[in-house]
Amino acid sequence: MSRDDIIVSGAGIGGLAAALALARVGYRVTVLERALKIEEAGAGVQLAPNATRCLAFLGVLDRVRETAVRPRLFRVTDGKGGGRLAEARMDREAETRFGSPFLVIHRADLQAALLAAAEAEPMIAIRLGRTVEEFAAHDGAVTVLANNAGTTEDYVGRALIGADGIRSTVRNRLHPSAVPIFSGRAAWRATVPADSLPAHLAEPIVRLWLGPGAHLVSYPISAGAAVNLVAVTPDDRPAQGWGVGADRDELTKRFAGWSRDARALVGRPERWLRWALFDIDPMKSWGKGPVTLLGDAAHAMFPFLAQGAAQALEDACVLGLALQEAGDDMPAALRVYEQLRVARTARVQKAARANGRVYHLKGPARVARDFAIRARSGAALLERYAWIYEWGP
Repeated sequence: MSRDDIIVSGAGIGGLAAALALARVGYRVTVLERALKIEEAGAGVQLAPNATRCLAFLGVLDRVRETAVRPRLFRVTDGKGGGRLAEARMDREAETRFGSPFLVIHRADLQAALLAAAEAEPMIAIRLGRTVEEFAAHDGAVTVLANNAGTTEDYVGRALIGADGIRSTVRNRLHPSAVPIFSGRAAWRATVPADSLPAHLAEPIVRLWLGPGAHLVSYPISAGAAVNLVAVTPDDRPAQGWGVGADRDELTKRFAGWSRDARALVGRPERWLRWALFDIDPMKSWGKGPVTLLGDAAHAMFPFLAQGAAQALEDACVLGLALQEAGDDMPAALRVYEQLRVARTARVQKAARANGRVYHLKGPARVARDFAIRARSGAALLERYAWIYEWGP
């Protein structure tokens, strides 16, 4: 392998986007992925304008549009009573305001679009079944040891990008004290055929139901053929992995006192997947020498701002631009990338944590929250996060 290669650990959304961004500025990229097949569990992704702007920058937005849905509205509803609290336009009006569209998509479709673009790029090589175990910097390069079915393989490049998720091996080697923190909550996810629901619940609307101690989100995906559901509830089971304890009856009981529409959605799927929610504390530094982090490995966050994938896409674009003229000093270019990203991602992490607290208020605090939401204009729902949505590479 040439020392001009950059090695990316992980072929998720962030890793594939990083590979595309690096190839775009002239680097050969080797992506090492532990899975034998690249596939995503059934879940949706919201792509705010900062994310779709990144996808355009990477040259994959048109491919993404083929299966994405552009929602018409964002609607916030009282989960118990069913009354509308507020709504904001998310279609042409919002696209004009923020300069790029809001889209919603199945996570597997997003990853497939990125993968197809990466496989079509001759500067990118994807190696499946490779688990990164160790790495060491030396003489302006980094050597990575990866396990391939019990055999150790060596990869040498100018840099290593750890895009290997919240339980990142690369981060653990760099920052062993930066560990995932359990939230005491779980996200239950499912998708259902759109034609199996009442027509109004399959409309191109992102819906958020707020109730005491829990919330529910729904929106159409797969070009409108399916609806994605996410229910977030208190949970004391920190075991990770899709499907752990995903008892349908347990979930429907939790939403028994909610509005008719909320109960109709929660009761429709035959199968739910449960995922314990973790994040990590914002980090002041990510990398060292020719090694850095990207996406969840650097700034895993709660899904309460729908920004996890978006921030990984932003990382990828900034990484490519920072390395465009890296010259001989790759570590310096990586520190520039980190300086451009650390403060912003920390702010998003903190805002996501704050939303988690607000979404799950109970008693008088919940009543006051709902009153405050009703008192605002619909546009204020989105304008509050203009600092996120206006960003571009």
